[in-house]
Amino acid sequence: MRRWGTNFIIVLYLGSLCYGLSVHALKVNVYDHLANYFVVWDMYCGWGCFEKRVLLIAEGESGNLYDVSPPWKPIRPYGSAERHDYDSWGFYSGRVAANTLRHTEHEPITRVLLVEQLWSKKYNIPDSMWARQFDEPKDPRVYYYVRTKFDPEGAVVDRHYNWQSNLVYQSLVDNPVLRTTIAQSRPFIVDDRPYQPSRNYIQQASFERTDSVDR
Repeated sequence: MRRWGTNFIIVLYLGSLCYGLSVHALKVNVYDHLANYFVVWDMYCGWGCFEKRVLLIAEGESGNLYDVSPPWKPIRPYGSAERHDYDSWGFYSGRVAANTLRHTEHEPITRVLLVEQLWSKKYNIPDSMWARQFDEPKDPRVYYYVRTKFDPEGAVVDRHYNWQSNLVYQSLVDNPVLRTTIAQSRPFIVDDRPYQPSRNYIQQASFERTDSVDR
């Protein structure tokens, strides 16, 4: 009986690893359940050089803007980041904003914006440590970037690259030599669909702009 139990545990363990490997390799149902985190290979996720906070802003018919982050008591598991800040891909931000709109009184809403607020993580160190490491004053430069647009029901209307991917994209389109090389190359695999983090899509093969080749 003990041998059967041991074999069952081994089979269950290896089966879980095979399931996680398959899900991660095929990009199928990666984020469907919280338990997937324990079997999907996702080591060192989120180690970027920018600190990020998520702003959920609703725009009314009058043009007024409203903060539709959860108005209830904030949940801050670690540091100053609130619970909705941990949704780095914005999978659930539309649902969070729609839930806030359902439980509040407001004018008719036309759209909801997911705005990323970013700054370099080096500005998170204490002032005393900053004074020892840097000669320049501690003056953080904060960037605001519209990541996703939702309708009032929380459905995605338009989605953009995240901030880091946008910087990579801009470095490509602002390089004349690289743009010319790409335009003269022959792409073998091209996918015109926008990048979706939960799908294993191939990104656009050419980032050429219509006015860049002749310059």
